[in-house]
Amino acid sequence: MFDAEKIKTLNELEINVYNYIVQHFDEIDHLTIRGLSQMCHVSTSTILRCINKLGYAGYSELKYAIRQKKEQETNAFELFYDATIQVDLFLKKVNNVNYREFVEPAVKLIVAARHVAFSGIGTSGILGTYGSRYFANVGINAYSIVDPFLPVSPRGMENTLAIILSVSGETTQMIKQAEDFKRYGAKLLSITNDEKSTIAQMADYNLSYYMPVVNGAEEEYLNLTTQVPVIALIELLAHQAHRSIQDQ
Repeated sequence: MFDAEKIKTLNELEINVYNYIVQHFDEIDHLTIRGLSQMCHVSTSTILRCINKLGYAGYSELKYAIRQKKEQETNAFELFYDATIQVDLFLKKVNNVNYREFVEPAVKLIVAARHVAFSGIGTSGILGTYGSRYFANVGINAYSIVDPFLPVSPRGMENTLAIILSVSGETTQMIKQAEDFKRYGAKLLSITNDEKSTIAQMADYNLSYYMPVVNGAEEEYLNLTTQVPVIALIELLAHQAHRSIQDQ
């Protein structure tokens, strides 16, 4: 809500005003500017200078921005609550015998591969690291690509399965990486939130989880869509592949 560069321009008295505002968001909406000046022990002109430096034309505009911020946080909580319902439904579906049959083609791809390479960007990249470790724990030769800009080797990909993790399935760099994997002979398994996404369509097989898409309140490019289904799918695939290998 407040720009870091603008905060740096505040003097000592104005910093006190800023700190009070941040620590008492719920009270500001009910405080007049005179009431705020009494609480901060500064003049109303000091408060106005502070507000102006923070990028707001006046006290009313600041209060309006705070109300909007609180509404966004409330909406984010409601979206999270909706997501927990969807996650619960997804986990129940995963435990269904019919769903195990649905993931069987993905399991076959894993069992047939000599190497399994997880790849993703941001949170998906972190989950890729988790996935490679979890697969390794059950005896599957897996590794994660932590740098999405790392060139895909044109040699030795024939026995590799690339597992691409992407919420949107539309990340430019991941699409390019998926193209390179396929060009050099690797199989492609994608785990996305939408089966109609570009990466899902490129894959030899795709698993989608269809959770409510949640973006950051202030930075829309930040994706807050729950990744609990991805973790569940990674663990399910690992156990099913391990069982299949043992049966063989």
